[in-house]
Amino acid sequence: MKLHLPDRLREQYDNISAEEYRVQLHEIVEKIRALLRNLPVKSHVKYRVKTFEEYYKKWTSLGGTEETPIGDMLGVRVICPFLEDLKLVEAQFNRELPISEVDHKGEERSFSEFGYESTHMLLDLNNETIEHPMPGVARICEIQLRTILQDAWAEVEHELIYKSDWSIPTDQVRRKLAALNANLSLSDVIFQELRDFQKDVQRKQAKRREIQKNRSGIAHPVEMSKRLDNEQVEEESREDLEKLVLRALTAHSEESFSRAIRLYSRILLRPQSDPIRSIILNHRGMAYFAINENNAARSDFKAALAIDSKSHRAWYNLGLTHQALGDHNWALDAFSRSIAIDSTFYDAQVQYIHELLYRRNLPAAEDAVQLLPQEFTQRPEMVHEIELLNQLLEESAPATGSGK
Repeated sequence: MKLHLPDRLREQYDNISAEEYRVQLHEIVEKIRALLRNLPVKSHVKYRVKTFEEYYKKWTSLGGTEETPIGDMLGVRVICPFLEDLKLVEAQFNRELPISEVDHKGEERSFSEFGYESTHMLLDLNNETIEHPMPGVARICEIQLRTILQDAWAEVEHELIYKSDWSIPTDQVRRKLAALNANLSLSDVIFQELRDFQKDVQRKQAKRREIQKNRSGIAHPVEMSKRLDNEQVEEESREDLEKLVLRALTAHSEESFSRAIRLYSRILLRPQSDPIRSIILNHRGMAYFAINENNAARSDFKAALAIDSKSHRAWYNLGLTHQALGDHNWALDAFSRSIAIDSTFYDAQVQYIHELLYRRNLPAAEDAVQLLPQEFTQRPEMVHEIELLNQLLEESAPATGSGK
């Protein structure tokens, strides 16, 4: 009878159970994808039901009884670019799914050992129904979370070792595999560090732009704090340029404007490409503008534009400086040039319409408003300018004899 057991199991798998498992897995994957859509994570989902051969080999290796259940008949793999993404996904799944166990594989491995790293989560399926389960299969779905590099290593390792009868014969081969895995693990760490640096720079850029926006004093008049620190100039002759740039951006975002200006000035004394020089000049101009050094700011913005005349932000910043100096004709021209380069730059659109209203050029202001995307007209600063436009149009109606 035992000789016929594989045939009976295969018949059950092929004719009934496999389809039931596929339907159940599809429902699980849809739930997982819905959860992933709520996260700021770029991810890719793979999934599979074990083939009969995979199932039977594992079941018999475990003794072929109900007491040694198979926990990975259903498998889902979520692959993300960065290590931090895995933590976000793991936390989301723990909150929203009936996870019964989490195993961070590879954490305890020594530096001299090779092997893949992965987070394994067991999804409890006790509330799900499979009418014809295969013997020994637990009501569990295994979810694996990996970075792209972890997944690459696992795939190669699986093909190279676990799917072959070849055993690793020498210490030399072991060392090569260990070195390969170490390189991939280090690459993951470096990618995450680069990602962290990128996010830090983006946060500081957002902070500087908010400072610049408040300093304009048009949409939201705010008295800017003029923090002028007295920090002594430290020795930086050997300092890496990248670190010096990050320090300058940090000082700027913390509103330590005088320190930021000193750091930007040191950077400009060093040789660098024209695009970098233009960016640094633009940032130093923003710092000057924040402390009302408007003439110095205007010089920096003009120098930046002399290098890169297509910088819509530099034109915008120059317009704000002209505004602060009372040069409204030049301000209008600068905002217009910024919009000509990037019509989706909302801040420049606001200031352009504001300048037209300042000059009482109501027809041009009306035309400019009509050209705006609908989402622009609903933002608070633009709502204020449109209300002002309508008020001026109403006031001008009796004088012109026409009302709009």
